[in-house]
Amino acid sequence: MPPQHAPSPHPAARHASRIDLYRDCARLARTSAGGDGGRTSISQSYRFLRSVLNMAVLDEAITKNPCQIPRAGTDRPKERPVASPVEVAALIDAITPRYRAAIAFASWCGLRRGEICALRVTDVDLDNATVRVDKTYVELLEARRRFEKPPKSAAGIRTVAIPPHVIPLVREHAEQWSGEELFFVGADGSRMSGNALYQAFVRARREVGIDLSFHDLRHTGQTLAAATGASLADLKRRLGHSSTAAALRYMHAVEGRDAEIAAALSAIAKEGTAVKLPER
Repeated sequence: MPPQHAPSPHPAARHASRIDLYRDCARLARTSAGGDGGRTSISQSYRFLRSVLNMAVLDEAITKNPCQIPRAGTDRPKERPVASPVEVAALIDAITPRYRAAIAFASWCGLRRGEICALRVTDVDLDNATVRVDKTYVELLEARRRFEKPPKSAAGIRTVAIPPHVIPLVREHAEQWSGEELFFVGADGSRMSGNALYQAFVRARREVGIDLSFHDLRHTGQTLAAATGASLADLKRRLGHSSTAAALRYMHAVEGRDAEIAAALSAIAKEGTAVKLPER
């Protein structure tokens, strides 16, 4: 006897089922937006609701998507704190010597904590003053998993120039603290963990008396790089980002730069021409 197949739902029933699905998704989005979350949570909920209703329009469940608020659902990253060069120097002095080069790489080269922990001795070229980044060390503390992986995008694989004033610190680390294979190791010679670096940073931060996250050191480095006149392309390459939007976050005004701009404008007025711009 041939197998019996259940009859297909009537088109009207399928349509009603999809309407129920859209209604449930919309209710979920409204609930999430009205919860205890902040602006980011609300923006994510609005984008989800807009996507659901776009599908409803395509499915002819509704005639028009009511989510039409201009720029709604757009995340606006909050302004992160930037350390001054004096504060960075104070952090380096205050932290355990084994971690000083790590703070310098984060602050002046813009490396992430996972990228620092993944560095090999061969990645640091003191003769040419560069550090090669081609992997990151991931620590999933809740799952107790640790592994290396490539950067998120091809742009993350990069060679970063080390500022000359940082070279003596990196050289000292290479001579006194680095391992045979890994550039950053713990006291027992094993790979330095991101948590150990973070805890040392927290102690130094408390001693110096500044309120920064470790990632703010990377933000500091990129902001200072932007202040030197680095182009957007330069920042993207140094950041290891393929996204222009990410690099644009660092192209904001730096304290004191407006006074320099005003002085430069006066110099132009004095010369009577914009051809002879003052050197920076």
